[in-house]
Amino acid sequence: MALQTRRPAGSTGIFPPRRDYASLSLKDLLDAREAYHVYLSQLDNVIATAIGRYCIRQDDWYAENPPDRPRPPSVARVKGPRTLANSVIRPWSWPAVLVFVKQWEQPEHLGANAVPSTLYLADGRVVPTCVIAAPPDEALPEQSAGPFHASHLLGGGYSCLREHQGEQALGTFACLVRKGGSYYGLTNRHVAGGDGEIVKAYIRGNYEPIGKTSNIAVDRQPMSSVFPLWGEQSTLLTLDAGLIKINDINEWTSQAFGIGEIGDVFDATEHSVTLDIIGCPVRAFGGTSGVIEGEVRALFFRYEVQGGREYATDLLIGPRRNDDHARIKHPKIEHPLTRPGDSGTLWFYDPPFKPRPNDANEDLGVGEEAAEAGVRVRRLRPIAMQWGGQRVMTQDGVRSAYALGSFLSSICRSLDVEVVRNWSLGHDEYWGKIGHFSIGWKACDRLSGDLGRLMKANQERIGFPNETIADGSGFRVGRDGFVPLADVPDYVWVHGAGRGSENIQHFADIDIEDIDGGPSMLQRCVDDPANISASKWKAYFDGFAAKDVGPEEGALPFRVWQIWDAMVAYLKKGDVLRFVAGAGVMAHYVGDASQPLHCSYMHHGIPPMKRVGGRNYPVPRDSDEFKEFKTSREAQIHGIYEETMLEVDTAGALAAIDEELKKQRDVKVDRSGHGAAKAVIALMSDAQTRLAPKTIIDADDPSLGPKARATALWNDDDIRKATIRSLADSVRVLAALWTSAWQAGGGSGVPKAKIRTYEEEELEPVYRRDQKFVPSLSLDEMAESGKFEP
Repeated sequence: MALQTRRPAGSTGIFPPRRDYASLSLKDLLDAREAYHVYLSQLDNVIATAIGRYCIRQDDWYAENPPDRPRPPSVARVKGPRTLANSVIRPWSWPAVLVFVKQWEQPEHLGANAVPSTLYLADGRVVPTCVIAAPPDEALPEQSAGPFHASHLLGGGYSCLREHQGEQALGTFACLVRKGGSYYGLTNRHVAGGDGEIVKAYIRGNYEPIGKTSNIAVDRQPMSSVFPLWGEQSTLLTLDAGLIKINDINEWTSQAFGIGEIGDVFDATEHSVTLDIIGCPVRAFGGTSGVIEGEVRALFFRYEVQGGREYATDLLIGPRRNDDHARIKHPKIEHPLTRPGDSGTLWFYDPPFKPRPNDANEDLGVGEEAAEAGVRVRRLRPIAMQWGGQRVMTQDGVRSAYALGSFLSSICRSLDVEVVRNWSLGHDEYWGKIGHFSIGWKACDRLSGDLGRLMKANQERIGFPNETIADGSGFRVGRDGFVPLADVPDYVWVHGAGRGSENIQHFADIDIEDIDGGPSMLQRCVDDPANISASKWKAYFDGFAAKDVGPEEGALPFRVWQIWDAMVAYLKKGDVLRFVAGAGVMAHYVGDASQPLHCSYMHHGIPPMKRVGGRNYPVPRDSDEFKEFKTSREAQIHGIYEETMLEVDTAGALAAIDEELKKQRDVKVDRSGHGAAKAVIALMSDAQTRLAPKTIIDADDPSLGPKARATALWNDDDIRKATIRSLADSVRVLAALWTSAWQAGGGSGVPKAKIRTYEEEELEPVYRRDQKFVPSLSLDEMAESGKFEP
């Protein structure tokens, strides 16, 4: 909606009319800043300038009242520091030159160093200024939570890395682009620097090679060439963009992770860039920060002057206030907005998910607004690419960082590229998460009594219902926000500090004969549950390591054993909060156990093999031979089967699981941790008996693209039906595990007051910061503890 400015009340006898600055254009502001640039830059306290709208302190009278409602004499003026964090932009905020200062001082104490409240041009134009305190934050940035990505399907928002001369350049992929018949990943210049250097993307705990740098890049452009009608001859706009030539387009989607499909690029010209952009809600997914929700706070932020040149950026983006049009007085604001490693991310215009009646105004001809619908997700318009950040301290001492961005259309013109928007569409916003979320949610529906009431009350903390998943809408991953418990292991723990052994909790490659030619560990455990022993498993894997072959150790059944024991212990202590948290994260591992590839040495296809004792065993994962294999299209089968295939017909898959769950198949779990692990072994064995890993691999055609490969697998009746049955069985097993833990822990004695919904703010510290909450143990630690023996 265009901002509307009302003229303040005043005497009707004044002529010329009293200035309210509403008629000032963006060109007027640029001219005024240029005219006063030398003067302002010589003031010791000034660190930057920008173009925007007057920022009103949130406690000021005029934050809620337009100028035609003058401040009553009984309401005092607000004289404290004005910052971006404590100020608001309202429809009556007049155009102004924003002046950022290191330290806030009252004008009467500054004398000749005070920033003038008004700038006068030689032709009679008068432009107001708005002084904003932005003390620099010179401390090292805090440790970040990301990156997060667990799927091998690449897209915008993925973290990327280039190693050069002993340093690591970290950034985020913006999107796919095309130039001269070739495909590239767009990111920041500092990542795309050099020519022919390997660039890696973060995928499930590791950075894997995905392409090489090119010599196609742009650093800065004169503002006079980007916006010739405004013609500030001395200003250089920072673009800081470069191209990565990707290895295989079939490994990519044109969607942006956590965002959805990419819509039409906003074409930034002198005619389309107006002050109406100020306050515009925007959204990004940074490779380090995850989801970022912000709003445009200023245009053409001039951050440095050197050698007679001024350096500026198109946009300054700050945290979104979410104050519901001033209805919320002091909204929660997330700081910092951005972190190191987010550079390269795309910022999109972020309309509401659904139309909001209050946004419509019939008198102004403005209707309800909502995002455009894509194949499965929203389609958002990209505005800018982030290239850096401005770190500041807020008034109350909170460390923050604002995003600096360049218009994407300017970058595309300078690089002569076009954004790819229609490659491999049809994925969720957070692709690859269907199984875990649906399993946890559906297990809650199979419970009764107090346990059923407890888990149903916390169902939304664990996963999502069919309609949410099928609609393609997702959760907020990243930031310091809440992640549904069913995917905490992938999005928080896989890369979390203090959880170095988390990766082995998700797998158990035990379907291969031991190093002496004896039965596989899977078969041994099925035949005799006494083999479900950490010490025996350690001996099994140590035998492979001694001969320099794989598979490497995995601990999936023991992870469920550990969590089951913890849930029982929490209940006995009356800690229902941690019981719920344990139940939620257990859903992830039980879901993994139901997938045939998670308990097979063929987890990524048939690996290179090494002959020992007349038998073939996989080469170690850290070998060059295996690393080379992982870059092949054959090795993509894991993600294609477990993630992409379930997105071919999400609604159909979820409905089929529900139909399968209507069939009576009882699952009983012995009331012990060993009994829990035995139930998981049975789930793993049944999944492989029903659908052997080799059957999946043989049905795959690596010559096709990921979506076509997934569709072919889904259309195979045997594979589809077996997968649905295994997912349904995981729901049954999970519900049975919860029930047995509830009974063993004395759940019948839990006070009614504790059978309630536990808030996100209660659960989040448990899985993010409590290092004693089901720690990720190595198999050695499990064996040494003696707690994982029959």
